[in-house]
Amino acid sequence: MGTTNDNERTGDATRQAVPSGPRLQTCDLYSPGHQMHYRHQGQAVRSPSRVVTNAFVDDTTVVVLLLDDGQELRWRHHDPDRLRRMLEALPGKRVIYPEHHALRVGPYWFNCAPEDEDWQDCSGAPA
Repeated sequence: MGTTNDNERTGDATRQAVPSGPRLQTCDLYSPGHQMHYRHQGQAVRSPSRVVTNAFVDDTTVVVLLLDDGQELRWRHHDPDRLRRMLEALPGKRVIYPEHHALRVGPYWFNCAPEDEDWQDCSGAPA
């Protein structure tokens, strides 16, 4: 009887057999335009909201059109592909919380950066 079991040995062999490839980089920033921290989300949901009539993404720029007065806001987000997919998948289910530069698309939250504020891309270099 040994100190390791068959499952542990199999797991080690499996891990070694998986070829290593390029790692996908993930963003760990919570600054405007990046990840949405749960505290930020909680503050946003308790602040005034506005209904969005339309929103679209052009590179990292998010253009938001508001229902009540037709105002256009320009924000930025670090993951435009994910945001674009959610906007396409959930048309008509969009709300912004301007005080906290937060966009909610259905159940998904996006921490956006106002276009006129400093922006830091995911690599850490100012843009």
